[in-house]
Order: sequence, then C-alpha cells, then structure tokens
Amino acid sequence: MIKAIAVDMDGTFLNSQSQYNHEYFARLLPRLQAAGIQFIVASGNPYYQLKGQFTNVYKQLAFVAENGVECIDHGKFIYCGQVADEAIKGILNIHHSIAGSDFLLSGRHRAFIFDDSTPDFMKRIIKHYPRYTFIHDLSEVDDQIVKLQLDVPFDLRDQLQQQINHDFASQLTAVTSGYGNLDIIVAGMDKATGLKRLLKQYQLTPDQLMAFGDGQNDVTMLKLAGQSYAMAQSDPRAVAAANHRAPSNDDDGVLQVIEQFLDKLEER
Repeated sequence: MIKAIAVDMDGTFLNSQSQYNHEYFARLLPRLQAAGIQFIVASGNPYYQLKGQFTNVYKQLAFVAENGVECIDHGKFIYCGQVADEAIKGILNIHHSIAGSDFLLSGRHRAFIFDDSTPDFMKRIIKHYPRYTFIHDLSEVDDQIVKLQLDVPFDLRDQLQQQINHDFASQLTAVTSGYGNLDIIVAGMDKATGLKRLLKQYQLTPDQLMAFGDGQNDVTMLKLAGQSYAMAQSDPRAVAAANHRAPSNDDDGVLQVIEQFLDKLEER
C-alpha cells in the first residue's frame, strides 16, 4: 500500500510557466492526509525557495531539497550536508578554465553569485534562488554551502560531468538538472538518500513509495520507489528508471495520477 508520494518540481509538478494548479492540489492534499499518505517535495531547489511555493501548507509536507542534501520533515530539519572548502575551490578552478561558464554556490540560507555572471544565467536561475548575494571572491561567502551549480556550453556538459565525478569521486557528484546545467552535490547524497531517511522515520519501505520525476537527478528516486512515474517529456534515463509514465506536467500529470490513485483507494 502506498503511504508516501515524492514529486520532483521543475518539469514534473510544475508546468512550463513554473506554476502548479493550486486549487487542484488543495483538493487532493486533505484526501492524501485522510489516507495517511505523506506528500514529499523532492527537488534540486533550496528549501527556502520551495517553502515559498507551498506557503500555507509547507509545515504539513516533507522536503528533500537541493537534490538530497537538505531533508526537512514538517518544518523540522532532519539533516543538511555541506560541500567541503577544498571541493569548492576545485570546482571554481574548473569554472575559471572554461570560457562562457557561470558558477553559483547555494547556501542553506541564500545563494552566492559571482559579480561577473552573464545576464542570461541570472535570468534563468533567479526564480530558483530568490535569495542571493553577489560576490567577487570566496572570502565573501558566509553561509553553509550545500550545493554548487556550474553552467557551461552544452557541448562540454557531459564531458565535464564525467570529469567531476572522476576527479572528485569521494567529495562530489555532478548530475544534470532539468535545465541542462550541472548540479554538483555532496557525494553520497541524492534524492534517494533523503527519501530513505524519511521512509525510515515513517516506518515505511520503498515499496510504499510513489515517485514522479523527469530528469537525471530523479533517477535514484525513481529506482527506489515501488511505483515510479516518468513524465511525458522526460530524460531517457528517467524513463528507463521508472516503471510507469505520467501525462505532461503542462496537463497536471502528477495530480491526475494521484487523483486516479485516490479514487481507486477510496472505492475499496
């Protein structure tokens, strides 16, 4: 019996305008709660940004944020990882070596963006990191860094991902996000890490988890879940990891599947 549902946000729960159907979700959440089903937001975005998308109900939900580096249950932090200073400097050196690269440090409370970042990069990331500070060098960072983000020319992305995962194997893991850049997280932490921690806390097994995703950073989560759904437009790696397909995120695909599941559950 499904007792927890985990959803990715961008490209999955959110539509192409980075919105979700609030009225539809508001109708389904009480039904989930009545059935004893936990709703978990599993996203590459920071917790403070995700809270803003669920303003009135965030304390009723659980969050696996920053691709698994932050884990929060009903408003209480369960754990929060940290990127080592040595690893930050190593990725910064890679950034400086690549023409057309942009680099962001995501902290627990806000992001740090270099003052020479391109306007295009700023336009794309500001909605994901609404709290940010411009910096000129690392000495100005005054927060716990939980994730790095590297935006490079597309033809270098896969090669760079392999390089980072090889050279920083014990410290960092690079995954592609729904927007094509590289999210660089603490090695050994991903969405499945956070979900396993929550499942243990709820005394549930992976077979009791339903998960929805669309990108490479959702693969471990989709493989973990007993019932997993890749969205209509998904990375082939997410499709291969999932055992079901869901309608498009622009058609409230996640909410459609959840509603159908609840309808069948309530008929029993």
